[in-house]
Amino acid sequence: MLGAIIGDIVGSRFEWNNNKTKEFDFLTYKCFVTDDSIMSLAIAKAILDCKGDYHNLNELAVSCMQEIGRPYPDSGYGGMFNEWMYSDNPQPYNSFGNGAAMRVSACGFAASTLEEAKQLSKKVTEVTHNHAEGMKGAEATTVAIFLAKTGNNILEIRDFINDHYYPMNFTLDGIRESYEFNETCQDTVPQAIMAFLESISFEDAIRNAISIGGDSDTLAAITGGVAEAYYGIPTDIRKHALTFLDERLMKILIDFENVYAPKIETINGDKSVAIKKPKNGKKVNTGSREEMIASAVDVADDDLNMSFAKNDKTSSQTLFSHLYECCNILRGPINQDEYKSYVTPILFFKRLSDVYDEETAKALEESGGDEEYASFPENHSFIIPDGCHWNDVREQSENVGKGIVDAMVGIERANPDTLFGVFSSFDDANWTDKNKLSDERLKDLIEHMSKIKVGNNNYSSDVMGDSYEYLIKKFADLSKKNAGEFYTPRSVVKLMVKILDPQPGESVYDPACGTGGMLIEAIRNMNNDRRAYGKIYGQEKNLATSAIARMNLFLHGARDFKVKQGDTLRSPVFLHRGGLQTFDCVIANPPFSLKKWGADQFASDVYGRNLWGSPTDSSADFAWLQHMVTSMDKNNGRCAVVLPQGVLFHGGREGEIRKQLIESDKLECVISLVSGVFYSTGVSACILILNNNKPSEHKAKVCFIDASNIYTAQRAQNIMTERNVEEVFELYQNYEDVLEKVKIATIEDIRVKDYSLSVNSFIEKALQETISPKEVKNAFLLALDEAIEAEEKFKRLLVEGGYISE
Repeated sequence: MLGAIIGDIVGSRFEWNNNKTKEFDFLTYKCFVTDDSIMSLAIAKAILDCKGDYHNLNELAVSCMQEIGRPYPDSGYGGMFNEWMYSDNPQPYNSFGNGAAMRVSACGFAASTLEEAKQLSKKVTEVTHNHAEGMKGAEATTVAIFLAKTGNNILEIRDFINDHYYPMNFTLDGIRESYEFNETCQDTVPQAIMAFLESISFEDAIRNAISIGGDSDTLAAITGGVAEAYYGIPTDIRKHALTFLDERLMKILIDFENVYAPKIETINGDKSVAIKKPKNGKKVNTGSREEMIASAVDVADDDLNMSFAKNDKTSSQTLFSHLYECCNILRGPINQDEYKSYVTPILFFKRLSDVYDEETAKALEESGGDEEYASFPENHSFIIPDGCHWNDVREQSENVGKGIVDAMVGIERANPDTLFGVFSSFDDANWTDKNKLSDERLKDLIEHMSKIKVGNNNYSSDVMGDSYEYLIKKFADLSKKNAGEFYTPRSVVKLMVKILDPQPGESVYDPACGTGGMLIEAIRNMNNDRRAYGKIYGQEKNLATSAIARMNLFLHGARDFKVKQGDTLRSPVFLHRGGLQTFDCVIANPPFSLKKWGADQFASDVYGRNLWGSPTDSSADFAWLQHMVTSMDKNNGRCAVVLPQGVLFHGGREGEIRKQLIESDKLECVISLVSGVFYSTGVSACILILNNNKPSEHKAKVCFIDASNIYTAQRAQNIMTERNVEEVFELYQNYEDVLEKVKIATIEDIRVKDYSLSVNSFIEKALQETISPKEVKNAFLLALDEAIEAEEKFKRLLVEGGYISE
């Protein structure tokens, strides 16, 4: 709501003095409130006066616009609206002016459904702007606000507007030079929405809108409403903007926002983050203008503080912001792809110290302040030796890097069974190289991390682990190399775990565990039940990544897990009586098409993992699969593995292995995923589900699911949302044919296709309307004639204009 008003105020000084750049002072003494704000607040009051029953919203909109608008005769009303405003019998006047769209912000914020948003827009618009284009512009604005408010991403909003209202096939840069002042909906609303679509924050959206010129205050008001719903409003801009409202207008805004709570925008790293106003947040008091401003400022500050949870559990985004600032401190001497080697261990060092302090405080409380008792090892989950606590390093004024290394090594040595290697695994971190990291820079890093507590009392294990995992993804985005080796999209992990459904007491094994994301999700699926203790196993080849996995599991609150470092294909570490240890659930996203992986050794594998043959050294995909099959419990084993889609149809040795896999009747489901869902690779992937105890109705059958169209598009990549995951999971659960999505094939059906598992070859497609060759030819000839005619017309115009000669 306030977003539209801010857009109006910022744009007010540019309406007749257009600005074609984003570089300008944002809120200055030259800015003022115009009719856009006044009418927006009038509609807000009408909605409030309805008290949730909108049958008479039309009448209330008329009375509120006249009552609130008449005291501001010089605010910039258009001629026809001005007459309507002062009329004793106001009637709609078939307008398609952009005034229809600039005032509907409150409708989007008040609506509880998309249909209600449309109805509210219609009721408040048709009393004046009842032309089809006027109604359309107001509805498009309202719908964009509603979609932004309810969590749709920018691409979803763009696609909805493009499909239902206006073509979003232009850019601001493409129109900036030629765009001129225009008061119609059809030439204002699309441009205003595009200003939001191209933005990265609330302020950036407003600057976008003003930078194209035109009807600046109205453009920015429309954009501001959508931007607020999506990003929230930064606290400093909110407080400044309130000073432009008089007592009457401010009271309406406060009354509206006390009912429809606004969002707060914070900038974490380079990301804009919208945070909902806390449920227990204060309401702004009404009274005199001075009292309202004072109360609004206090509440805005309180909301900001509560959003960062300084006195409560801290949000993942807050912790991420703090960790990302660590990267900024290291920026320069440390390369982006090295950040994780420094930030990861320093975070873990700080967390260990904070947890140790919490345990000490608890022991002191229990013992009445007995410090000797509080230091006993039985009161702690781990040991921090003298001189190795965070505060010991913090007190060092020189050789800070050496102090960090000594503390980390001391902690590892004091906890050989649980923490050995969690710091030293990051051997590419050179803390003592003063040419890269001076004492001053390291002290800045230590002091920055000292500003927050990261113990169990400050963060839930989920928040700590999720935020850390988000930072891992950020490292992947920054380095743009090998990201897929250590980060699997959470949605894919959730889908695989939902299908396997590990239960408390069952064992879970990931032979290529990376940072432990699949194991963490399995523990979550078991509701962190104590029966999961001692049942979680993982192996990871990369030393540093295996350390990250152990940290990550620890940060998520996991206990008694076994994560070992080593090359799974060459030297599996989980053995039982000379063979592979077996597990109830085996899950992995192994590195795709790994080369030079040890095919010769695998051909005579002592553990019998080459049960269907040995792949060539050019791709380990089927070696991973056979390792996982051999690791499945003989009676209850289930397996979910992500592999490149080539395994579904490649011939040669892979084809023979695939044939035996199919004939074993262990394969239960094949799911093809959309391309681009994995970081750093455009390879299309699939999920194979295997089961040693298939239900009777699944025996001799394979479920093929085409999930290549079940995704949500984003600018950088395709993602699977919770809704997408649930849709695929339901298709798997139902295990029945669905046109264009699912096919239940028998093994005999697969034999007929020469044991290919290509999903597209099984999925039944809807019948397409066929067009005869004659019709196609006629259509082509007609189009050709039109093209020739258009070319001749264009040439004639060029001649008439003097651009070319005959």
